[in-house]
Amino acid sequence: MPLSITVVAADPATSARLAALMPDDGVSVNICTPEQLPATMPQLFIVALPGLETPEEAVIERLRADDATAAIPIIIVSALPMVQLQSVPYASDWTIAIVEEPVQSTILAETMQFLLAPPS
Repeated sequence: MPLSITVVAADPATSARLAALMPDDGVSVNICTPEQLPATMPQLFIVALPGLETPEEAVIERLRADDATAAIPIIIVSALPMVQLQSVPYASDWTIAIVEEPVQSTILAETMQFLLAPPS
């Protein structure tokens, strides 16, 4: 069964760019906006975070507040300063990783692998 990934971004160009970085095989990618999350939850979310206090950040907070989605790994993709991103309450969660823009496909793939198979 393919790995299900949902890319969340308000900007369609950003969604398409991030989806294009996914491996060609073994991955099923769904693109959505912050206002329209999928009915079936994926195994991994990739959230493009243009700023704090945005609809994208609200998605992260909503996912973490709901017991049904609290353990789904999230990769935050952002150009915000790392010190600013690390100051948000959910940044210390082991199921969340931050990847800096511009995103490198190898870094994204390694981060996905780490979140989906964390060291024991």
